[in-house]
Amino acid sequence: MRQHPLSPGYLQQCHSALEELVAKYIRIANKSIKKKKKESADADVSKEEAEEKAAKEKQRAKRQQRSVFVLCAVVMGRPYDTPPYIPEALAALSKHSFEQRASMGVRDEVKRVCSEFKRTHTDYWEAHKKQFTQEQLEALEDVVSTPHYYA
Repeated sequence: MRQHPLSPGYLQQCHSALEELVAKYIRIANKSIKKKKKESADADVSKEEAEEKAAKEKQRAKRQQRSVFVLCAVVMGRPYDTPPYIPEALAALSKHSFEQRASMGVRDEVKRVCSEFKRTHTDYWEAHKKQFTQEQLEALEDVVSTPHYYA
């Protein structure tokens, strides 16, 4: 027997499935962060090794873009409330807002989504803020705050 879409059991199943989806894409997003380049023996690389490296980088970039965009969609899907998985998603997204870690398109989307989240939650920010750990709040602020001119 199917449950009614608005029954508490059905809503709990959807909430659990969404939490699992977010956790999965947070893991993928964290694994897809660009590593710092080693400036050693790049000249000693064969053509095949260079092609393999380029193919791996392309796959990493695809995983990063896909996971970041899924997390962005989840955050944007809850514009006026803060379920437990949103702070985790925002903290994971914040790692992709820096130049050396992601492409320009990914960085811009992360910044836009974090800014939009902050804008839509401004009215009751003190209540929403309680859902975040200190580290999660700092990660969000790192993305949405404008850098100080003298810093």
